[in-house]
Amino acid sequence: MDQNTNSKLITSFLPHGTGSPLIKLLKEETGICTGNINSSRGTGSSAGTSDFDNWVEVDVLDVVVDAERADEIFNFIHEKAGIGEGKHGFIVQSTLVRSTKFSLPDLPQEGEL
Repeated sequence: MDQNTNSKLITSFLPHGTGSPLIKLLKEETGICTGNINSSRGTGSSAGTSDFDNWVEVDVLDVVVDAERADEIFNFIHEKAGIGEGKHGFIVQSTLVRSTKFSLPDLPQEGEL
């Protein structure tokens, strides 16, 4: 395990069901495979209420990347997720004090055995 003190965390709030396909694109097109997806629900403050009827479910995608690639990956997620096109999500980037790089062995693709 490598300690990294030059990392960024990119967090995206995406329409429910779009996180998994985006993780696949990240791996295929950028080689990034350090993402985590979970589902959350919430409501915006612009409606003036936070009734349960107005809550929406979203996919929260977190990706840790080296600072040198952060803008590239941020722009990739922004474009592929359609953020900025209507109500298609929200994305932020922040600096991490420290992260740990984990690596998995290069395994055959599913069905290649």
